Amino acid sequence: MPTAIVTGGAIRIGRAMALHLARKGFNIALLYHSSGTASEETIEEARAQGVHCQGYAGDLRNLEEAELFIGKILKDFDDVELLVNSAANFIQENVEQTQLETLVDTLNLNLMAPYLLMREYKRKVNKGLIVNILDERVAKTLPTFAAYSVSKVGLKHLTELAAVEWGKSIRVNGIAPGLILPPQGGPPDYLEKAAKKVPTGTHGNLENLTKALDYLMENTFVNGETLFVDGGEFL
Repeated sequence: MPTAIVTGGAIRIGRAMALHLARKGFNIALLYHSSGTASEETIEEARAQGVHCQGYAGDLRNLEEAELFIGKILKDFDDVELLVNSAANFIQENVEQTQLETLVDTLNLNLMAPYLLMREYKRKVNKGLIVNILDERVAKTLPTFAAYSVSKVGLKHLTELAAVEWGKSIRVNGIAPGLILPPQGGPPDYLEKAAKKVPTGTHGNLENLTKALDYLMENTFVNGETLFVDGGEFL
């Protein structure tokens, strides 16, 4: 039975990806920041699909810790085929407002940790597929979430670099979501109001993203691609 590694797998997009993969028969190595109700519920729900799900709590902002995760996982799973980098923060500070803590934490979590996880995946697994969760903002110049935008643009470029370098053994692609989930703590009507700015006049849902993941898994001639799932908003 194949294994998928999912970072940020206890909540939001990461949780949706992990549970979708569990339903498809993947064992799940679930990386999350801190133990609690969300991680426990996700692990139990994945196991209810008849697969093995092991949780790994840790802080990916700690790069020394991030560098060791793939090795730890391979002690528990011997058939890893997929890495989904979903863990990220999303802090609203423009360039001038960006605090040093925001800059360091955001670049470490959103870019540096995926870089290390990808590198170690190549060194130790060297097969299958890597999918990086990006953002439709990578095609725009919006300073509102400055450090976040820089990190996601960097991750998109890293996706392309690795796709070129590793394509014979590992395909590397990205998914760039648009209006899928409201921000944490956002008002109940956030999606409906924001959808007016999307060309389709609608917002997406988590199933749109899991279908995008399926496409990248099934089409083995897609490599180095960023699949925008945003109703055309990036345009």
